[in-house]
Amino acid sequence: MSAGLSKFVQVVIASPVRHHFDYLPAEGLKATDYLVGSRVEVPFGRRNMTGIVIGHCQTSSIAADKLKAIRQKLDSTAIVSEDLLSLAEWMSNYYHHPYGDTLLSLLPNQLRKGGSVDAYSQYCWKITPHGLGWPDDALQRAPKQAELLNFLRTAERAETDTLTGEAILKEAGHSRASALELAKKGLASSVEQGYYPADCQSILRGQAQDKPPTLNAEQIEACSLIADRLGSFDTVLLEGITGSGKTEVYLRAIDKVLSLGQQVLVLVPEIGLTPQTINRFVDRFDVPIAIFHSGLTDRERLAAWTAASDGVARIIIGTRSAVFTPMANAGLIIIDEEHDGSYKQQDSLRYSARDIAIIRARTKNIPVVLGSATPSLETLFNAQTKKYQHSVLKNRAGSASPPSIELLDIRRQVLHEGLSDNAIAAIGETLFSGQQAMVFVNRRGFAPLLMCHDCGWHAQCDHCDARLTLHNRPHELHCHHCGHRAKVPTACPRCQSSRLLQVGQGTQRSAEALTALFPRFPVIRIDRDSTQGKQAMGERVDLINRGEPAILVGTQMLAKGHHFPALNLVVVLDIDQGLYNPDFRGPEKTVQLLTQVAGRAGRAGHGGRVLIQTHMPEHPLLQIWQTESYQGIIETLLNERSLRTLPPYAHIALIRADSPKPEQALRFLNQLAQQQTNTLNQSGCQLIGPLAAFMEKRAGRHRAQLMIKSEQRKSLHSAVKQLIQSLDQSKKPSGLRWSIDIDPQDVI
Repeated sequence: MSAGLSKFVQVVIASPVRHHFDYLPAEGLKATDYLVGSRVEVPFGRRNMTGIVIGHCQTSSIAADKLKAIRQKLDSTAIVSEDLLSLAEWMSNYYHHPYGDTLLSLLPNQLRKGGSVDAYSQYCWKITPHGLGWPDDALQRAPKQAELLNFLRTAERAETDTLTGEAILKEAGHSRASALELAKKGLASSVEQGYYPADCQSILRGQAQDKPPTLNAEQIEACSLIADRLGSFDTVLLEGITGSGKTEVYLRAIDKVLSLGQQVLVLVPEIGLTPQTINRFVDRFDVPIAIFHSGLTDRERLAAWTAASDGVARIIIGTRSAVFTPMANAGLIIIDEEHDGSYKQQDSLRYSARDIAIIRARTKNIPVVLGSATPSLETLFNAQTKKYQHSVLKNRAGSASPPSIELLDIRRQVLHEGLSDNAIAAIGETLFSGQQAMVFVNRRGFAPLLMCHDCGWHAQCDHCDARLTLHNRPHELHCHHCGHRAKVPTACPRCQSSRLLQVGQGTQRSAEALTALFPRFPVIRIDRDSTQGKQAMGERVDLINRGEPAILVGTQMLAKGHHFPALNLVVVLDIDQGLYNPDFRGPEKTVQLLTQVAGRAGRAGHGGRVLIQTHMPEHPLLQIWQTESYQGIIETLLNERSLRTLPPYAHIALIRADSPKPEQALRFLNQLAQQQTNTLNQSGCQLIGPLAAFMEKRAGRHRAQLMIKSEQRKSLHSAVKQLIQSLDQSKKPSGLRWSIDIDPQDVI
């Protein structure tokens, strides 16, 4: 159908509805005046909403006199590129999520709200032809205007058709008031344009002051492998032990891409990694760098998005959602710590940023590099089956050697706030030798449990099947699952006893205990509570990087990707809980975490030491890991997955349901399973459950889930599509919610 014959505009909005909506063009406009990929404001119900144009049509299933007209165009150009429109369509089909909501999710928050594409704008000035011919002595009574006119005349002669921004005028000592007076006289004209202010926190300018180190043979081979694949799609797994110099391989690959005039997207898993990562890039490259993470304002994120889209930013660094950043001339995508669970969105559109990055790279015909010391089993399986290229860095860069690992049996040992005598002695020895020690505690707060010594009562969240965690600053009980807070009781609510015990270790408690044990040395705590400020993480990292003797206390935020040259000892307080995690990914995640934590020690050639406190030193997982590290345990874990027909040997989806009423979600999924079991079994899919979630009650809602498993991905998606159709057509109990999670990372 010719576009010129189109009468209606096809628009999607952020809604649970799985189809587009037809609209009439506004009075005086044609349907084709609305560009595909541009935003419009449309009436929807009683509200006005931001929508995106996805096409035009001549006929509609709704009568023309029943259709509403678009209220206004928000863009004069398409702000969503064809490749992002295609990506949203793929994601909608793969994750079984409404297309409109998927597409709007790809945009920065300000654009979703209908705001201007320009995060920052300024008036830009230009001398008029009338002003060019104005006599030099005609503004003698207005010397400031005369100076500005001469400034604009000089700018015009230096570079034709150039507008001078207000920031430049101000820097040169001129004011807007003078410019406005010139405009009144017809001597100057202005136009409002977007720009990037020098103090914008999301766009940095590289300094190129870092001298690249000498590469070893493994790094040279990895760099060559990536360079040979530039200009075409391929997936490269860069597997390297902690401290092996993976980041330097990234930097060399980026340098090559920049020399070709292209852009690079780098994803990191945590905002905590961003300051140190950014510094490496700023020190190496003399190009604009766009930054994306949750610590930025909506305006700053939009500025980075626009700079990448326009091609101004040559390097884009960000966390999960940065994978959707439009790039004018993409050349390479890098996913650091590709195994990390934070790349998986856990609500609404449950996408994997790692997987989306591979899809984007394939669409743009560019390579993608997946880097990790502990690759996920799915990624390793793809490398083993030759779907991915595989480069391995087995040695630490420079003169550093892997740390020694010791399992400390703490059974029957007297512990001092969770620390054994051996651990305390090792920390003291490290500090007095002028080096740093790290104590890893995978729990925030002061104590995981407040318990009555007389009757056994423990502080429980009113809204979740979870215990409240005691925090000392502020002195409150927190639920780390729903955010509920409560006052700390002075007596047991059940028996009125005053003997309340603070059971278990949290980062606050460990930090206070270590401060008391080693008062001469600073204790630096890093967890989500202590790094909430915008600059908090960067300030702590800078303090650590001074290299002075100190004790670092932290959670997983300390375990990932950081390079602390003076850190020589790592003590892990409590890893036992992860050894019997009911989630089938539990053993994999536990060993990955141990490897990442251990990898922080001895990175600058000091012969690091790692002490693992455990009640189960004979556990086979720990025994194999101690002697053979992560690489030695891969085959064991893969064999277990194969025997149980679990990913990567099968594909799974979870249907989750929750309700404010007990048992309602479970009954709802039971009915669904009974209706669909025979059909799904015939298609090669297996239904598992439904079961109550491991934490059945969360945030006041009772949860259940139903797993669908198949060895064929196509069969799985066909089954899920069929289930969704059944769910959409069925009558659901009031208050019940359901969702689909494809390739879930957590199944409990």
